Order: sequence, then C-alpha cells, then structure tokens
Amino acid sequence: MKLLRERAGLAAVLALTAAAIVGLAVLQYRGNRQASEATGVRLADALQLSMVNWHLDLFRNLSEVCLTIRMAAEFSPENDVNQFAGRFAEWRSIARYPELVANVHVIDRTPGDGRLQTFRLHADSGIFSRVEWPASLGTLAVDLQASIPEAPESAPPAGRQLTESFYNIGAALRDWRFEPAIPALIRPLGLDSAASRAAAGGRAVQWLVIELDEQVLRSRILPDLAHRYFQGTDGLDYEVAVVGGSPPQRVIYASDAGFGETEVVDADGRMDVFGRAADQSSPISIFHRPSENSGPTAAVGISWFPLLREMPTSDDWQLVVRHRRGGPLGAFVADMQRRGLALSFGALFLLVLSLSMLVITSVRAQRLARLQMDFVTAVSHELRTPLTIIGSAADNIANGVVESPAQLQEYGSVIGEQANRLSGLVERVLLFAATRDGQQRYVVQALPPAEIIDTALASAEGLIRAAQFTIDRDVPPDLPPILGERMAVAQCVENLITNALKYSRDERWIGIRARSIDDPRGETQVQISVSDRGIGIAPEDLPHIFEPFYRSPSVRRSQIHGTGLGLALARQVAESMGGSLSVTSEPGRGSTFTLTLRCAGAPLFTTSLHPARPTAR
Repeated sequence: MKLLRERAGLAAVLALTAAAIVGLAVLQYRGNRQASEATGVRLADALQLSMVNWHLDLFRNLSEVCLTIRMAAEFSPENDVNQFAGRFAEWRSIARYPELVANVHVIDRTPGDGRLQTFRLHADSGIFSRVEWPASLGTLAVDLQASIPEAPESAPPAGRQLTESFYNIGAALRDWRFEPAIPALIRPLGLDSAASRAAAGGRAVQWLVIELDEQVLRSRILPDLAHRYFQGTDGLDYEVAVVGGSPPQRVIYASDAGFGETEVVDADGRMDVFGRAADQSSPISIFHRPSENSGPTAAVGISWFPLLREMPTSDDWQLVVRHRRGGPLGAFVADMQRRGLALSFGALFLLVLSLSMLVITSVRAQRLARLQMDFVTAVSHELRTPLTIIGSAADNIANGVVESPAQLQEYGSVIGEQANRLSGLVERVLLFAATRDGQQRYVVQALPPAEIIDTALASAEGLIRAAQFTIDRDVPPDLPPILGERMAVAQCVENLITNALKYSRDERWIGIRARSIDDPRGETQVQISVSDRGIGIAPEDLPHIFEPFYRSPSVRRSQIHGTGLGLALARQVAESMGGSLSVTSEPGRGSTFTLTLRCAGAPLFTTSLHPARPTAR
C-alpha cells in the first residue's frame, strides 16, 4: 500500500513537471517569435537610416562642390576668372576629398550658329582657356542641346539665389543635374535676366560642368561611406555595391569581389542615388516592413540631383546592400529565431534530461534499497541455519547428550560442515565487496579444463551427495588449456553447479559439458556449460539475473535460500579473465549457463577484476 502511494505521488509530480515544461516551452516559443519580429523591425529601421545617412553624406560631398564653386549669373572668362579661381581654391582647401573634381568646364553656345565652345579651368593658374571638345565628355553636347529644361519665368535673380543658398540647400541645388556616364555635375548659366532669356529663346546658353574623378569615388569616397554606415564589430555587416545601368550593369563600387556584377535578386535594400525627386514615392526599398514611426528617416529630408537625361530608373546609379550572412536580412532574422529556439529548446531538453535522470536514479536507488534489504534478509537466513545447527550440537555436547566417540565424531562432522558453509558465505560477501571496489587481482595461467571441472565437483561433492543428484559429465581430455586463475575459475564453475542444485525440481540431474570453438576473430575458446532440468527462468527475469542482489519474485515466494550474489560473482570472474558468462532458459524445462574462456597461447599476465554487472538468482 505504501509502495502504491509512493508511485502515485511520483506520477503526480511527473505530470505536474511535464505540464510546467510544456507551458514553459510555449512561452519561450512565443517570446522568441516576438523578439525576432522586433529584431527584424529594428534591423530594417537601422538599415533604412544607414542608407539615408549614406545618401546624405555622399550628397554632402557633392553639394559642397556645387555650393562653393557656384558661378555668377552671367559668365565670361575674362570677368569671372579671379572670382571663380578663388572659390575653387577655397573649396580644395576645405574639402575632405579635394581630388574629387577632375576638371571644371564652362560650355558656351554662340547665339549665331549655336555651336558649343568649351573653356576649361587650369587649377594651377586659375585661368579658363578654350579647348577642343574633351573626349571624357562624350556625347554631352547633344544632351545639353536637347535635355536642359527651360528656365522658369519666376526664377529669382542671381543675388537672391546666392542668398537663399546659405539657408536652403535644396533651392541652391535646384538647377543642378547629374550625368552618370561621365560622371559630372551640370548647371545651366545665364538665364537669370529677361534679356538673357529673350536672347536665348528661353533656352540655356551656358553650362557649368564639374567633371568628377570616378576613380576617387570608387577607391576613396564610396569605401569610406560604406565603412562609416554599414560597419559592424568584425567588419562590414553588409555587402555594399553602387551599380549603374540596366543589366549587364556597370559596377561603380563593390565592397566584395563579384557583388553587384549580376542582378542581386535577394538584396536587403535598394536606393536610387540620382534622378528621383524627394516628393515622389519612396526611393528606398527595404526587405522588411520598417516600424510605422519612421523617426529620423522622415525628419532628415533628402536632397536630389535629377539626371541630365530622361532615362529609366534602372539606368540611374543605385545603392544595393545585402546582409553578409548570405541571403536577405529576413532570412538572417529567421535564422536568428531558429537559433534562439534551438537554444531555448536545448535548455529545456537538458532540463527534461536532468529530471529524467533524477527520476531514473531515484527509482534505481529505491530498487537497490529493496534489493539490499532482500540481501540482508537472505544473508540472515543463510547465517541462521548453520548457526542454529552449530549451537544445538554444542549444547548437546555440553549437556552430556553425546556419550560415545562415534557420536562425538558425527557431531564434529556436522559442526565442520556448517562452519564450511558459513565460511563460504562470508567469502562470497567479501569477494563481492572486493570486486565492486576493483581491488581483486588474479594471476592468469594455462589451466586444463578437465582439472577445473573436477576441482569444482570435488568442492560441491557433499551437496551433490546429500541431494542425491546425478552428474552427467562430458569433458574431452584433449581440450586446449584455458587462461585463468585456478581457484577463481573453479569457484565460478562451482557457483554454477550449486545454482543448478538449488533450482532443480524432482528430476535431480546436472549436465556438465566442455568443448572448444573458434570465435569470429579466429581465436580458439573453450566453453563450459552447466545444465539443469529445474524450474527455469522467466523471460522477464533473464535481463536481471546477473544484477547484484536480484532474486526473481517466484524464487522469493518459493523461499529458496540464496543471497543473489552467486551469478554476479561468476560473471565478474569470467569477464576479469577475458571471458563471458551467458544463459539460455525455458520456464519449466531448465536452464543452461555457459562459461566461455580464452585458450592459452599468450604469456602470463596479471589482471584486475573490474566490476561488471553481476548477480544471482
């Protein structure tokens, strides 16, 4: 009843623990998913802000050129050289990248035939001189004639524009255009007066062309911007590229070799660098839905250099970023979620494993405690019988019941037999304790199997004769010698014989067989089998009969004496000699225990008896 209550309490505790673990797993899953979603939004916001700041910083470098090197409303090489050269020198002295400007041109359209004249600034002398059309400007002449829009009638005068530029960068950059093929910044000149507009028919007649050094952009400015806004603790968190044109696209800059050479279909973010005004739909495409509160992204405002020519958006320069972990940032967030779940459920698994081991250990400890109590009971019973006989014999001798020498001899024989029984029991207990501590050591030598069997039979002769058993011995004399210690192997065989004596029924027969076999490795071994025709072993008991203290329930109910150590010691001895002990049994028909030992052929050696998994029936 007490055992049932203990088991019910244990089952209730296990059920509550399982429910708590399941609830904890659900909470961890939900929390991990919410944290991953929040991380995705945060990373999207951070990426969007980084791209906007990258864009602003690039435009800051370009707009400094435009704002500092602004020309007067009507340009003439003779009148404005000193003013322009001074501004250009001033910009070069304060610019972060003074090598950005490769050349400065003023292109003038003559009123008569409309041909274009080109004047280039010589930075060292500060003088504009007329030059032939530069090859670096390509077909810019056609584009200038056709694509510069008409100046609005309400354009403010030059003085007002210059004043506004100090307070409104967007207004100051309003008339600038960008030509990605060169690359160059272009601004029309000479349309700020009614007379100029009338003479030019409302078209621009002069252009300021600031030719940029693409190599400086490629090797200095764009790498610096990438590291400034996409840098992580271990380098760039993202692969960054600036590309232009439709596929096959031209790579202006790439943080990693090969990135951007083909269409990046899994980019985490894209941004049009030029050509789309800020009041149009958002030029920034982010893989993930940013937060509804766009925060600083909406507050900073973006300035734009429209393209010189009307062209598809895909021909514009475009900033492309992709997370370095490979694949879209959304996949990285999902991977983070999976890793978080793996860690969470791994911790839960370890918790479950620890609780399971605790439960298993507790159950085994309870089972071992019961087996030990059974062992104590069995040993007490084994001690009581010989002690009672010895005590009765001693009382009879002391009280004068024994008179003749023959009776005295008979009593002495009984006392000696029971003393040997007690001694054997004590030796088995001590041997078991020694084997459990790994202290027992054996000197192995070559032994004839027949002599070992004869020694074991001689030791058990009294029990065999008293129980009137028939021994069927089949041991060929030409068997090869085995490796082992004589007394230990003989004790092992004797344990098997006494085990057969205890568990035989009315048919009092024991069979002892020995034969040589070859194992799969080609080594010769000797097998010694001890068979009986007794009660046999139930299938559910077979896995446990070699465990210490184990005795089957049917044996305990039958009150068959024993300590549960015989088979345990027999297996430990066999394994310490490099052999094994196995059993086959059929309930109601008997059992066969087979001791397998190696044959001689190796030099003598010393071995320790290491604990295995022993027990007796």
